[in-house]
Amino acid sequence: MMKNLRTLILLAVVVALLSALGGVAAQDEPTQFAGGWPYQVPPDGHFNTYASGRLNMGIYQDLMEPPLAVFIWADGAYDPMIAESFGFTDDGNYTVTLKSGVTWSDGTPVTGQDLLTTFNTGYMIGWQIWNDLESVELVDDMTAQFNLSSQSPLIERRILTENLRPTSTYGDFAAQAGELIAAGAASGDEDFEALLAELTEFRPETFVAAGPYQLLSENITDARATLVKNEGGLNSDVVRFDEIVLWNGETETVTPLVSNGELWYGTYGFPPATEAAFVDQGIDIVRGPLYTGPGLYVNHTVYPLNQVEVRQALAYAINREENGFVSLGESGVASECMCGLSDNLLPVWVEDDVIDELNFYDYDPDLAASMLEDLGFTRGDDGVWIDDQGTRMSFELIFPAEFADWAAAAENATAQLNEFGFEITATGVQFQQQQQDVYDSNFEMAIRNWGVGSPFPRDAYLQPYNRYNGQGEVAGEGVGGGMRFDTDVTFSGGEINVFDAAVESGQGTDLAAQQALVTDLVVSFNEVLPAIPLWERYGNNPLNRNFVDGPAGDDPIFLNGGVDHFMTYLILTGGIGPA
Repeated sequence: MMKNLRTLILLAVVVALLSALGGVAAQDEPTQFAGGWPYQVPPDGHFNTYASGRLNMGIYQDLMEPPLAVFIWADGAYDPMIAESFGFTDDGNYTVTLKSGVTWSDGTPVTGQDLLTTFNTGYMIGWQIWNDLESVELVDDMTAQFNLSSQSPLIERRILTENLRPTSTYGDFAAQAGELIAAGAASGDEDFEALLAELTEFRPETFVAAGPYQLLSENITDARATLVKNEGGLNSDVVRFDEIVLWNGETETVTPLVSNGELWYGTYGFPPATEAAFVDQGIDIVRGPLYTGPGLYVNHTVYPLNQVEVRQALAYAINREENGFVSLGESGVASECMCGLSDNLLPVWVEDDVIDELNFYDYDPDLAASMLEDLGFTRGDDGVWIDDQGTRMSFELIFPAEFADWAAAAENATAQLNEFGFEITATGVQFQQQQQDVYDSNFEMAIRNWGVGSPFPRDAYLQPYNRYNGQGEVAGEGVGGGMRFDTDVTFSGGEINVFDAAVESGQGTDLAAQQALVTDLVVSFNEVLPAIPLWERYGNNPLNRNFVDGPAGDDPIFLNGGVDHFMTYLILTGGIGPA
């Protein structure tokens, strides 16, 4: 009897121990967020975030190299991240004080010196802030002053949304860059070019992070990268995930991962049928505006596409609602204002009475035909339009083959225009080559973006008037002149150089003056149509709430766009966590 009792007691102890051990194991299991981003694996992808080919994690870079602040679009104000405080000074400059007690993943403390390192090194690769920035100097251990040549909300944005870099990695480059800045050295100077070459060829062995997560070489594979906790990093005690898993690949690669529950949130452009399948599985779809979308660009050296009335007729001949829906379902929302600016931003910058007078170019193929006839165009026996010089309206439309939503937009626009009487051939081109073809003016018609994820109209208008009109995304790319649009424009409000007006609309602190310039940009674009917006892209981002606990889909945070992405902000601030 005693033996049996001892056996029972022993069994009870063993069960208790196993239960306890099981509880410990469950507690030790790390909580994960499973997202995705296409990245280059080492050695092609590297850890120098100032050089091309870097191992770029897109929006998730903020989790390792946190920005100074994030702009909350619904509030119109900045929420500090690694910055403690910031603002313009009475003498026309700008100061930033960093939060104390934050540690880089290599054990060094975050200090004001990192601000100098970040921006001085950025001078070497031509950061735009240096058009208005004369120097950066330390005020105290945690504070730096940005000595400006002018003030504007755009300058503030360029300072605050920049990602902080470590002095332990880039300090030597920053020190030499500071000497070059003080000496007035610039691109083309021998010492400048030598340091730039050294910087772009630099390959750090490790990635040093100040955010709540860090990326270690051993956690990077072809399939996925795992960010692990940086215990001394910003908000490391606030974030609710122990690890961030990022699957590698584009839409086609990640679609089955979303379906089988391995990827819980993604920022890809899923086709409508795929999105519907996700919804049938009970996966939520988050739809925030991206403040940009595909547009139909034309080469303004090609006759008669360089005629305003022809571009207006093109706009009337395309059913934009159909084009958006077949391309991206409910997330392809037809552009209304047709002004090169997001419909969501328009009321912020332009008065209602001006908006009411805009031409919305509602689908009207009969009006489009009448406009062409007024130009002396006729239809041939096969129904194809012939211009006033006797030439068939036959053009090639190029689009980036890998972008599923833009490809669908191109193919649908082609079908609609051909039904109307044009002879358009849609050609898919490898996405990097297609972009360069537009930069090089090697196209007749093309699908490229209008607008951009920024709260400032200046950035939206510099897409058609600068990036696709000879500049390229960075200086020197657009060697062929882009769409070759004459930026001296005559419209109902008079004469305007739209490039100059776009630049000026982001300068100074006089909001009324900026709004007046934006109004002219809106109205002139609407009348002249240098490019034809098709639809605005809203996110169709799957969010699997079986694994992730976060705000409801109508939360104002989902209005955030561009570099102020809502998901990384929610992760950084603990607004999202395990279900």
